Amino acid sequence: MLLDLNSFFASCEQQENPHLRGKPIAVVPTLSDSTSVIAASYQAKKFGIKTNTSVRDAKKMCPNIILVPGNHRLYTSYHHRIIEACHEILPVKKVLSIDEMAFELIGSEREENQAIAIAQKMKDHVRAKVGSEITSSVGIGPNILIAKIASDMQKPDGLVSVTQRQILEKLGPLPVEAISGVGKQIKAKLNLNGYFKIRDLLETPEQLLRKQWGTIWGLRISRELRGQDFSNVSAPEAQQKSISHQHVLAPDLRNPEAAFQVLLKLLMKALTRLRRERMKSGELHISVKFVNDTKFESGIRFNPTDEMKLFVQETKKLYKPLLGSRRYPKPIKVTVTLNNLSQGASQMSFFDDPKSVQINEALDRINDKFGANTLFLAGASGASDAAKTRISFHHIPDLRDEFDGDK
Repeated sequence: MLLDLNSFFASCEQQENPHLRGKPIAVVPTLSDSTSVIAASYQAKKFGIKTNTSVRDAKKMCPNIILVPGNHRLYTSYHHRIIEACHEILPVKKVLSIDEMAFELIGSEREENQAIAIAQKMKDHVRAKVGSEITSSVGIGPNILIAKIASDMQKPDGLVSVTQRQILEKLGPLPVEAISGVGKQIKAKLNLNGYFKIRDLLETPEQLLRKQWGTIWGLRISRELRGQDFSNVSAPEAQQKSISHQHVLAPDLRNPEAAFQVLLKLLMKALTRLRRERMKSGELHISVKFVNDTKFESGIRFNPTDEMKLFVQETKKLYKPLLGSRRYPKPIKVTVTLNNLSQGASQMSFFDDPKSVQINEALDRINDKFGANTLFLAGASGASDAAKTRISFHHIPDLRDEFDGDK
């Protein structure tokens, strides 16, 4: 069973503000015509407004559209409240994104009537526990892929069940892009080979489909479309390779000195994540993109550590060529990346100063208790309002982070 929250960001805003209910609203990064819509309410979607529609176009399509600046802490908070409500009905097996979660049905729960009853109970409970504006579409199927397709078949506030023997009947007529993960490029490739409907994929021998799709992923998708379940197949856990943060600079920060302050703030965010995950890094890389699309990049390797003092010193050295130089255009984006990660909390490296370790721990405790950015590097003071956390649908941040919109 898969629960997909309808117009999640917009629904959270309507739940918080009764004056927005029943009205066309668009969640936007900032109140500017040059930005694009992050999420639209269903009242706005009736006018053709959707994610990535430019605000300028949205105003033309719906003159009465209400623009609401995104509140990323709010959406993260609602996500956790919804997860908690769902657990009271059925354990969440997998969180797929900020607005999607999957549940495993076992025993008699797999009988279609029973599964539908559980799904309806889940939908009703989330609305009763979290808010009347928080609606969802639920899909039921032999595996997550089919449940996902089923959840998309009836929106908003839908409930669709697709049993093993109903796959060809219910999913067959749908276009191939109804399959999660099939974007424009894969769709074009499938269409070129004569696959336009899911039925075309179901009626093609697996080996031929794998050959034409070009990847083992295509073979797996074809098997999942036939109802096979791979969710319990254990796979090697992917080891995190890097921690990276980037930020597009506001116009008033597009100078070398201000850009460096933002870079230091990004470094602090990266190091906080590094320590939370009890890891160490042995490589630092910085990148500065300029208004003419050229880049400055530099990096250094060292023994793995989480020593803040060392990272700050090395960042200053790497960035030094840009300070006081007229060789480079205005900076527009900065990125900091920690590579060569390892689990290293238990053993101190040559660079680890016991006093600095205590300082790092105290810094994290204070910021966790009183809010991110309560304590920060003095060198980043000019960037206190920049580079705050924003969430995407596939990344659920920690509520201890400093979010865009926080004061």
